[in-house]
Amino acid sequence: MSDPNLLSGAEIRRRFLDYFSRKLGHKAMPSASLVPNNPTVLITPAGMLPFVPIFLGIEPPTDPPRVVSVQKCARVSGKASDLENVGRTPRHHTFFEMLGNFSFGDYFKKEAITWTWAFVTGELGLDPKHLWVSVLKTDAMFDEEAFVIWRDEVGVPEDRILFCGEKDNFWGPPGPTGPCGPCSEIHYDREPGGPSPKDNLDLLDTDRFVEIWNLVFMELFQDAEGYRIPLDKKNIDTGMGLERIAMVVQGKDNTFETDLFWDIIQAVAKKAGVKYRIKSETDIALRIVADHLRFTVFAIGDGIMPSNEGRGYILRMIIRRAVRYGRKYLGFTEPALGQFVKTVVQQYGDVYPEIKQRYDLIVQTLAEEEARFLETLDRGLRLLEELIGDLKKSDRLHVPGDEAFRLYDTYGFPLELTVDIAEEEGLTVDREGFEKAMAEQRERARKARKGESIVDDQVYSEILAEVGPTRFLGYETLSAECTVKALILDGERVDAVSGTNRAFEVILDRTPFYAESGGQVGDRGTFSREDGHHGLTVVVNDTVKVGDLFVHKCLFDNGEEIRVGETVFAQVEPDYRQLAAIHHSATHLLNAALMQVLGDQVTQAGSYVSPEGARFDFTLNRAMTTSEIQRVEYLINKWIQENIPRSLEVMDIESAKASGAVAMFGEKYGDSVRVIAYGDRSRELCGGTHVNALGEIGLVKILSESSIASGVRRIEMVAGERAYKAFKILETELAKTADMLKAPVREVPQKVEKLMETLKSQDRLIRELEGKLAAQAVDALVSEIPAETPVLVRLLGGQSMDGLKRIAEQLADRLSSHVILLGSDEGGKAGFVCAVSPDQVERGIKAGDIVKRAASLCGGGGGGKPGFAQAGGRDGSKIQDALRTVEGEILARMHELKTG
Repeated sequence: MSDPNLLSGAEIRRRFLDYFSRKLGHKAMPSASLVPNNPTVLITPAGMLPFVPIFLGIEPPTDPPRVVSVQKCARVSGKASDLENVGRTPRHHTFFEMLGNFSFGDYFKKEAITWTWAFVTGELGLDPKHLWVSVLKTDAMFDEEAFVIWRDEVGVPEDRILFCGEKDNFWGPPGPTGPCGPCSEIHYDREPGGPSPKDNLDLLDTDRFVEIWNLVFMELFQDAEGYRIPLDKKNIDTGMGLERIAMVVQGKDNTFETDLFWDIIQAVAKKAGVKYRIKSETDIALRIVADHLRFTVFAIGDGIMPSNEGRGYILRMIIRRAVRYGRKYLGFTEPALGQFVKTVVQQYGDVYPEIKQRYDLIVQTLAEEEARFLETLDRGLRLLEELIGDLKKSDRLHVPGDEAFRLYDTYGFPLELTVDIAEEEGLTVDREGFEKAMAEQRERARKARKGESIVDDQVYSEILAEVGPTRFLGYETLSAECTVKALILDGERVDAVSGTNRAFEVILDRTPFYAESGGQVGDRGTFSREDGHHGLTVVVNDTVKVGDLFVHKCLFDNGEEIRVGETVFAQVEPDYRQLAAIHHSATHLLNAALMQVLGDQVTQAGSYVSPEGARFDFTLNRAMTTSEIQRVEYLINKWIQENIPRSLEVMDIESAKASGAVAMFGEKYGDSVRVIAYGDRSRELCGGTHVNALGEIGLVKILSESSIASGVRRIEMVAGERAYKAFKILETELAKTADMLKAPVREVPQKVEKLMETLKSQDRLIRELEGKLAAQAVDALVSEIPAETPVLVRLLGGQSMDGLKRIAEQLADRLSSHVILLGSDEGGKAGFVCAVSPDQVERGIKAGDIVKRAASLCGGGGGGKPGFAQAGGRDGSKIQDALRTVEGEILARMHELKTG
């Protein structure tokens, strides 16, 4: 038996995979992306998520129907979030690795339990005297089968088997309906000999016990009414957190002291000039920064980029939380987190090569995000500290939701960060008020995350189990006679659908219609029938894939009825398919051209292909130059002219990758994949439809290149006839410009350049004149300021904001003590500039407060530094009244300070 203290986290991971794959015949599956192939989940929270379609019956089981994996997971949002506990408890993390073995109708409880016990006591060498197991037992349910196996097959003493309720020992279903069942947990007792948890189950929630493995026995199906019936095929789903089992095996008090974290913590501590001592605020900060670094590296490695919604918001929140802890407790006043990416990659890069491949992107993205937040962090902290101070003075211990939102909207403070800071001061935050203030943004994010399915997945699962997978014919033909296997109307299966304007769905035994996947839209077309009595035409508006079913979204064009069991003639719209194929092949050429022009730093981050055009997302931490865009467009069109024929090979995934085929990271591929190649120009794994030779594309025009997120760019382009039309539009616009300039088309650039030079010269002249006018205005205004109350409030009609600023600055230079507020009505809008001398700022008079007040009276807002600020308002007609009101308030305030 190996000495458990010598087992590293990497060795535990390796032994787990070897034990179940080599010894027990499981198929070893690589970790899926943190970005799940599931529109209802933002980030993968559990090891079983990639297999949910199999558990639901939407996809067939693997071959063999038993799998082992080590899955990247994160729990940072929603009910499953562990964020508030990270760094403060011995074993909570945002990112973690979940070891799991799964059975899809293959083995069940006896094998799962005995193999689990053999692994933890044999392969890991844990002493059985430290282990307790739990089974489900309530008044209504008792998992006697599991109890007997633990006691009689494994040999766990009955007094070490705990009976727990559904809260702890029942899993699922994953949605409102679906598979579910009892589970058994293995708990490690760090202090054997203490009081028995048999007498007090609450002991399991103390640091004395560590839950190391959960075995879920999916043997029931729960319907919409909550009734549970036995499943015909029973499944196994297990999960063991690598960080927790490493803590136990290595004999550590917390997961942060295992080898999975230690080098990261030491690197951060060295940079901060502190030592990790346990149980201090500095140690909590070190643990939080180390934890958040792991999540950040893996999230960016899987294509997540910081943004203000969805999973991008989660990443941004985690980064900013780490920045704040590094700033406050570790003294990181400059961007520092990017320096530790190397340590994380050294720890995990051999197992997860994607973080090696995206190392530069991760470092640059993290550095930019950290620098961006540091620019506003101090101002936001000061505002929050002032707010908290004011609340405490008035005995209010609740931060208003609208103030929390203002911190988020103005200074980039995620709600979670405001909650952290408020809690440190003994305050709570009005989360409901914050959510209300963010209603529009949250609604947009909700719509973006919401799936399109109108039918409960269980309906598709039942159909798949009954009729089997749809056979796809679309690579070989665009038309075929097919049999209607199922009809869905208003979310329910029906035997027939009659002529109506309502949408319905059709599932055939086979189909030539391509279903939306890999970024390519689904086919359109028709179903028809001529039976001598009644004609039938069904319009297919879209085709989507649910598991192994092709779902045709339909409307009647004419005809009385379509029935299950009848034969229809399915016809794909040829032009629609061909245009989609043209644009899909063009994106392959675009990908190849980008890598040739920009290098290996480019990685595909998504695509959308339709007959109307294509967009292609890729990783790059800067805008492409005009020259680079032109070079990419030139290469694509050059390759099109070569008219290279398409080659197609079907091979296993590993052979495909070894052949040099490009795979989109995070895309789900089966055991066998299609490799689409056009000579040595492009070679990619792809299930989409493509042109037979590149010449069919005709022409490609790049329409735009832009940023869609930090580190992610987007190219939009058109091909074929649409590219020709795009060029003609540009040619027409250029001809119009030439006519306006009264010059030949070829001379347009030179003419525009001369016009620009003329405008610049005129701008310089205008600024010189404004400066002279400002100097004259200053001379007149200085004499108007009373010495005893150095306040000047004036409306200077016709001045631009630059003019107001120039006059205010010159006045401030000539006056030792002053409060100056200048206003101007420019184009019907109000503009304000305020300058306040240092002595008046010390008395509590601040320029930012003054302009904000003035602008609010004109329907606007703004602010700035205490000594100098500017603001604007929508309604210039109210500027005179606003200046008069604010002047009175300033004078009253100064009088109050003088007499008070």
